[in-house]
Order: sequence, then C-alpha cells, then structure tokens
Amino acid sequence: MSSMDALSESAEMMIKNINELASNGKRVRTSDLSSKTELKPASVTEMIQRLGEIGLVDYEPYHGVYLTKQGQHVADVIDHRFSILQRFLTEILGVEKEEAADVACRMEHILTRDVENRLSDFLGVEKGSESDLFCHKVNVDSERNPEFIPLSNFDEGKTGKVRIVLEKSELTDTLEKAGLSPGRTIMVKKSNKNSYDIETENGTLSLDSDLASKIIVQN
Repeated sequence: MSSMDALSESAEMMIKNINELASNGKRVRTSDLSSKTELKPASVTEMIQRLGEIGLVDYEPYHGVYLTKQGQHVADVIDHRFSILQRFLTEILGVEKEEAADVACRMEHILTRDVENRLSDFLGVEKGSESDLFCHKVNVDSERNPEFIPLSNFDEGKTGKVRIVLEKSELTDTLEKAGLSPGRTIMVKKSNKNSYDIETENGTLSLDSDLASKIIVQN
C-alpha cells in the first residue's frame, strides 16, 4: 500500500468495517476483519498498521484494533455520506433500497465536501458535527498533548511532520508540488482563524482554515 496523500477507498472501507464490527469498546480481531473484507490476514494487518501510523487506529498484535477518536470521526463522516447518498437515491430518484445501498457505498468515497453540503441542504439535513467534515477539534478534546492534530491547531513557529491530507480534489497535486504531502516537514510561520502561512521544504504557501483543518500533522 503506497503512502497516502488522501485516504484511499480501501483504507476508508477498512475504517468503516472496523467501526461496524466494534462493540462495547472492545478491540476488533484481525481475523474478523479478514472474514468481513475477504482479504488475506497479512493484507489486513498491513493496512491497519498503516492506519495506525497516521493515528486513525490503535493496533496491538494478537490483541486486535480499535478506532482512535480521529479514526472514529472519519468513520462518522463516511457513515454520514452513505446516509445522505442512500436517502437521495431512494427518496428522490426512486432507486430500490438494496441497489441504492450498493451505489451509495461506492459513491461515499468520492463525494466532495461541496456536493455533500449541497445534498444535505437539499434533503434538509442539519449540518452538525457529523457533517463538519474534518472539524478543528479532532483528537484534541480528549488529550492535552495529542500526537496527531489538524494543522489548524498548530501554533505559530511550530514544526511538525505531515501524516495525511484529507482532501480529494485537484488541490492534492498542487499541495504535493508545494511540499505539503505525507512525510514532509513543515512549519507554521503565521496563523489566525482564517488563514495559515506555511513553510515547506519547497517554499511557502498560504492555506485557508478549511483546508488547514484537513491536514493532519504529527505533533
């Protein structure tokens, strides 16, 4: 599995499956994930190890895996996307529920925030925490010094390593060329609630608060 500049569909599906198999806060066994996904145990282990590296799951060999707060937030976003897509397909387009579920499951991975918001507005879904795609408080409320936090929470003058960019658009290539991609070290030169001036190995660039909140940096 290559380095993720955005969550791949297979990674999102693994998070979704972990969330569906989890019960009462117990760890999910890799053998159960292997059965559910029809992937080889080694492939499951490799993927959850990668997800662990970017702070989305907590994995212990022979003890299973569970979603971190950050991972749970991603799972909630995927679930929200699936819900509004399925409602649109069944209630508006008249697609049969089973077919709608299959199509929504495939579409949820490519849905942009703009389309998500438009669908929510069209269906009359209130925009609460579940539709705030990558809120500024991810993985911050429960830990005083979290290891992985959104760039929007970084203080001026602070240096960190980009772990994942939760963005799927033409911006992905632009950010990568600017030196803002997983594994690269960056520094916040100046920040306020609306914009962030970032120094990378390739130079400097400015980000708005929405995009900064989608860039997860290792503290």
